[in-house]
Amino acid sequence: MDYLKTKWAIWFKSLDADKDNKITPEDMQISAKKFEEIRKLIGDKGSVDGAEFDNTKWWNDYIFRKGPGVSMTKDEFVESLAEAYQKDKAAFRQEMERCFGDIAKFVTENMDRPIQEQEFAFGFKVFGQEDAGQVAKAFQLFTAAYGQPTVQQIVDAWVQFITDDDQSKQDMIKEAFGN
Repeated sequence: MDYLKTKWAIWFKSLDADKDNKITPEDMQISAKKFEEIRKLIGDKGSVDGAEFDNTKWWNDYIFRKGPGVSMTKDEFVESLAEAYQKDKAAFRQEMERCFGDIAKFVTENMDRPIQEQEFAFGFKVFGQEDAGQVAKAFQLFTAAYGQPTVQQIVDAWVQFITDDDQSKQDMIKEAFGN
């Protein structure tokens, strides 16, 4: 469990856009602005069935685990994930598959579509990784494993990062975000 809690703390840090040690509606707004940057990059192909990605709904469904828009400290966030994980690991994994799948649908309905390096970099920026060297390292990890990574492979890597407690497996997201 300690390994997962370490990874969840890394995820928390990536969500805490204003670095005030809380995830708040302000962080959600910063995230929304980053999504708009990606929308400009990818144009109109970033909608599913004509629907826009609802950043607020995503945060309320998956991040604000105490209730819509309710701020959380790192300890509260990590403990809420631990409770959900311990209650039902399979359900927790399914929730995280939806979480990262919803973001992927912002980019494309085609989960087998290859991701270009610029899109990859913007995606990591949304999650707080703005270190170009770390992002380049992450892209190299993905290309070494898969050739040009697809949307689904990136979703799968995020799901592994959040749900997998096996330290013996390579975890590209953990490596990308450092420790």
